[in-house]
Amino acid sequence: MDKFKFFMPTDTFFGRGCILANKEVFSSLGSKAMLVTGRNSAKKNGVQKDVTEALDALNIPWVLFDEVGENPDVETVERAAKMAVSQKADFMIGIGGGSPMDAAKAIAVLAANPEKSSDILFTEPKAKAMAVVEIPTTAGTGSEVTQYSIITIHEKRTKRSIVQKVFAKVSFLDPKYMDGLSAEITNNTAVDALSHLIESYLSVNANYMSDKIVEMGLSLFKDCMPALKLRAYTEEVRDKLMLASAFAGVAIAQSGTSIPHCLGYFLTYEKDIPHGRANGMVTRAYLELFPKEDQKVAQLLHCLDMNNTEEMGEFLNEVLNISETFTVEEISYYTDRTMESPQKLATFPYAVKKEDIFKVYEKSLLS
Repeated sequence: MDKFKFFMPTDTFFGRGCILANKEVFSSLGSKAMLVTGRNSAKKNGVQKDVTEALDALNIPWVLFDEVGENPDVETVERAAKMAVSQKADFMIGIGGGSPMDAAKAIAVLAANPEKSSDILFTEPKAKAMAVVEIPTTAGTGSEVTQYSIITIHEKRTKRSIVQKVFAKVSFLDPKYMDGLSAEITNNTAVDALSHLIESYLSVNANYMSDKIVEMGLSLFKDCMPALKLRAYTEEVRDKLMLASAFAGVAIAQSGTSIPHCLGYFLTYEKDIPHGRANGMVTRAYLELFPKEDQKVAQLLHCLDMNNTEEMGEFLNEVLNISETFTVEEISYYTDRTMESPQKLATFPYAVKKEDIFKVYEKSLLS
């Protein structure tokens, strides 16, 4: 068995009602919290009320920044960090899907370094960060248990991870906040979790521990596949989706993501396609980049009770209702941009050429 390193520093609480049941953990994180959310969902699903009730019970003051949209950009993070500094907040609570949770990490870096520009997000890996709490309200991103924060950079027309490794100090995984999610958001985010599981498992950076975590996540995901197809979700399904997403996050915290994420970023930026959906659109063709005899692909499909990549494609089409249209010129542009990320291409266990990337886009978007 090969040697490997495993690091997972986040205290994680799972279960319905887990925030109020474990509210005392907030006391060790700082003296004033900034809640980082989208505009409405945290209020509608009840999580904001639970968090503020917990903070109020502990006499911890808080301030709210509720301006995070999908795919948060540098400008939003800068604005929030200035507010945090002016309000003397000293720890962040990210609440929502991947966008608010990722934003909270980037804000934590800038607010901890108020004398520096936002350039440090991409240039100073050792820059300090304030403590972060993460509370997911979708089951897909895994940001609650990863060190990653993906931010949109408009001048480069794409998304990029900040260079600091910011793990949450504490994460609360309460599936009740997902009970009112639409079928579209549920399925898009579930496919995001699936893409994390797939990419971690097949990456050159995978190890024994990450593989076993992926296999547990795939087992949970498999149990949820009928519900995703029917778009009918019980509490048990919601619970399993959240756990599968967390396992997927733990896995990519060890191995990172791979080619589908790189390809998907351009679909998200240029076409405003939700992140998980974008990943799912290219996943079958990504799997078909591997030689037919690749045993790890076969084992992955076996974990999902699938016989081949055609079944994977049929499942993704069914749960996503893929209907977007693209031109050859668009996918040529996306291919050129993908080749600007050799570090992501290097996670693939075989040599990848530009024509291979074009073929993945072509099979996914022009067929």
